[in-house]
Amino acid sequence: MSATYISRLWRSALNLGLRKKVAIVFIGMLLFSGLNLGVLHLMLQDFNGVAATASVAGKMRMLGQKLAYEALSISTGLREPSEDIEYDIVDFEAAYLVLRSGGVAFGDTIRPLGARHVEHMRAVWVAWQRYRDLIRQMPIARDGVMAPGMAEIQNALSSASAALLASTDILIQELVDEAQAAQANALETMYRLLVLNALILLTAYLAMSTQIVDPLQRLARHCLELARGNYSQRTVHDTKDEIGRLADALNQSGQQIGDLVEAVKRERKELRRTSAMFQGLARNAVTGVFVMDTDMRFRYVNRKLAEMFGYTPDEMTRGMSVHDLLASPEGPHDRAGKLSWERLNMLSTSHYETRARRRDGALVDIEVFASRMALEGSPAIIGIVLNVTERKKAQASERRAALVFSNTSEAVVITDANAVILDVNPAFTAITGYERSEAIGRRMNLLASGRHDDAFYGEMWHALRTTGRWSGDIWNRRKNGEEYVERLTIDTSYNEDGTVNCHIGLFSDVTAQRRKEETIWRQAHFDHLTGLPNRRMFHEELKRLMNLADREHRSLALIYLDLDLFKEVNDSLGHDKGDELLKEVAHRLRRAVRQDDMVARLGGDEFTLILARGDDLEYVERMCQQVIDTVSEPYVLGHHVVTISASLGVTRYPRDGTNVTDLLKNADLAMYSAKDAGRNQHCHFSLTMQREAQERRDLLRELQAALEHGEFELYYQPIVELATGHIAKAEALLRWHHPRRGMVAPGDFIPLAEDSGLIVPIGDWVFREAVAQAARWNARYGECQISINVSPVQFMSDDLNPCEWVAWAAQHGTPGNAVVVEITERMLMKADGNSRNKLLAFRDAGVHVALDDFGTGYSSLSYLKRFDIDFLKIDQLFVRNISAESDDLALCQAIIAMAHRLGLKVVAEGVATEEQHMLLALAGCDYAQGFLYSQALNARNFEALLERGLDVEPGLSVTP
Repeated sequence: MSATYISRLWRSALNLGLRKKVAIVFIGMLLFSGLNLGVLHLMLQDFNGVAATASVAGKMRMLGQKLAYEALSISTGLREPSEDIEYDIVDFEAAYLVLRSGGVAFGDTIRPLGARHVEHMRAVWVAWQRYRDLIRQMPIARDGVMAPGMAEIQNALSSASAALLASTDILIQELVDEAQAAQANALETMYRLLVLNALILLTAYLAMSTQIVDPLQRLARHCLELARGNYSQRTVHDTKDEIGRLADALNQSGQQIGDLVEAVKRERKELRRTSAMFQGLARNAVTGVFVMDTDMRFRYVNRKLAEMFGYTPDEMTRGMSVHDLLASPEGPHDRAGKLSWERLNMLSTSHYETRARRRDGALVDIEVFASRMALEGSPAIIGIVLNVTERKKAQASERRAALVFSNTSEAVVITDANAVILDVNPAFTAITGYERSEAIGRRMNLLASGRHDDAFYGEMWHALRTTGRWSGDIWNRRKNGEEYVERLTIDTSYNEDGTVNCHIGLFSDVTAQRRKEETIWRQAHFDHLTGLPNRRMFHEELKRLMNLADREHRSLALIYLDLDLFKEVNDSLGHDKGDELLKEVAHRLRRAVRQDDMVARLGGDEFTLILARGDDLEYVERMCQQVIDTVSEPYVLGHHVVTISASLGVTRYPRDGTNVTDLLKNADLAMYSAKDAGRNQHCHFSLTMQREAQERRDLLRELQAALEHGEFELYYQPIVELATGHIAKAEALLRWHHPRRGMVAPGDFIPLAEDSGLIVPIGDWVFREAVAQAARWNARYGECQISINVSPVQFMSDDLNPCEWVAWAAQHGTPGNAVVVEITERMLMKADGNSRNKLLAFRDAGVHVALDDFGTGYSSLSYLKRFDIDFLKIDQLFVRNISAESDDLALCQAIIAMAHRLGLKVVAEGVATEEQHMLLALAGCDYAQGFLYSQALNARNFEALLERGLDVEPGLSVTP
């Protein structure tokens, strides 16, 4: 291998990459470490072999001594002969053979001893043979007596044992010396390896330092010089590895940077001159000037641009971008898309309009002119910004005005000072029928309808000349001849010298609106069903007539009319027939009065009449009777003929009231007096009625506080079972203990409670009190059923909740069948879905239902089948006059028979005589109540009656 080839190979190795160089060093170190481990392994094997050989020799020595001891013990009779001696002999000879030829002995692998140990091995073998023969010839003592010649043999054995021990010790000493020599040799070899390792590591360090560390340090110093601005520094590196290439790159970079610095110095001088010129122009420009980089951030703004947006130039150039000023980047009219760098880079110049936001949040319209440029060697944009907010507002105003002019629903017409048409919008054509070309150049009188006289137009022109404005409704005519109502407003535009520039007229067609207003006015003032004036118009007309009567010093008469029994007709025949009846009544009333009198409907079946001749009392009386007679005539409603009557209340102004409210209230009081007097008549208002009304109001006020003050009490009237004569039930009756009036009759306050709605909380108290009393009596006397009257007003109220009543009864331990709810026939007739559900709820809870005052209403038998009724109560109207041959008795018998066929029990009310008692018992009536048995008693007296008992027998007197 020539020196040239070696030099070329070495050069190639030096030019390897840093990664490959490090890999070669690593692999070399790894191989050398493996070599070290191999050498150490061989030395350890050699040392261990010598030590094992010495160990085997030592065990041979021990076997020899053991054999001597055993032979002497057997010969002297100390122990019995055994095969152990032969085994030990075999082991000794096997160990000898292993030492001489190699093999395994005593668990160790032994190498054969070398030639230098042959003589000593032969000596050991000779001594062993003599020793072995003596052992085998050794006689055995019998019964403790030694054999003849034993002493000589023992002496010979001792001599042979000493010879064997001596030769074995010599061999062992040689083997120990050999082991020590091997150990010394291993230590010497390890020291040599350590020195060799150190030399190799030093060589690797020097190679790494020379090839990698030193070049990198030179490159680091080179980079430091470059950082200090010394671009003339150069680094020489012979190899072509990464460090060499990095050195070349740094040298080239230094050269290029140096050249560039010189060029920058020259350009900077020119830039300072150009910048001075630019700054002078930008600072004194009347428009905003900016420069921005590729990140759309401002690099420069002039004072005008900063003021335009409410910032300082420094604030805008410290991180602000164009997007910080954009008003609404996602708005439909925004031009943010044009401000992207990619779009600006495609064009040498750009012009666009957008909206920006000032620092105070105000929006401004701007116009931007932008152009590409180079700033410090990087792309940039320079541009100017104009504030065009006012211009945009003006343009937008013009556009809006044009849009309004073209698209407004109101017609616009522009004329000169002499009413000659200059321009019209499309709405003008749509309303008048005249096209724009047909109208321009003609006077406005082409629309005149002829309805207005010269005075009307004279007032219009006078207002235009004096105020420049006129507005009002005017009748005009379309092109097709159709007249319409036009709501017109005219304004005047003046020149700078004060002369009229033009007149601007705005008008709309309000014909339909006029008709709609008339319809709305009629709907607001007239009743939609009868066509009569309604309550509103009645009030307005009454006020007008009252004012007129005051001026003329005369009186008015007001008649308040309410139809009698109209509800029964409405409920029995239906609302359609009721409405038909109301329309016929209105028609008759209009015919009954004079033309200057007024008839109005206040609502429902209530009407009013205003008689202008209130001073003529004879006329008022005659009109009242005529109205009563007219209303009382039969009505044909489909297949039904109905007869009703009317109750009238009469007041006069100003005698009976000085305002509408008092007059109408007093007429209402007079009307109720006519109803109380028997209906189908009229009644004049008097102060007595007012006092009675005041009394009614006072009683109502006191009734409101009666429940809170605990003034109510329940009385109980017994209901007798006719078959046994025993008290089976009781009817709870409400009594009012007034602190000043004393005991108030139920007929005086129950109707008032129903009219005011107080019957609902009072009835709830009655139920809860009766249930609590029933619970006490049931616990004390056994089953005792209590009947509770429920007013139709209370039953149909949403405040009555059967579930709450049932829960109250359950809370007191009262079963449902201990309570009977009494309702009237009229309530059944008016029962709706809600009332039906309440009855079903009572039935489901076991509460019994009784139909009170049966036979006095209008209900049919279908109601008895439809609702789950348990008891019928025959009204006392039929009971008080029954006798053996009376029709009332036949009627009672029919009711009883019908009820029993329907599975109902019957209770007769108002039984006052023994004859009535007997006749009802014979007719099969189930229960009876009345003064014959007992009047209503308070709870304490009723308990006494229950304890005392009641015995009733047909034909005998009643004995309490």
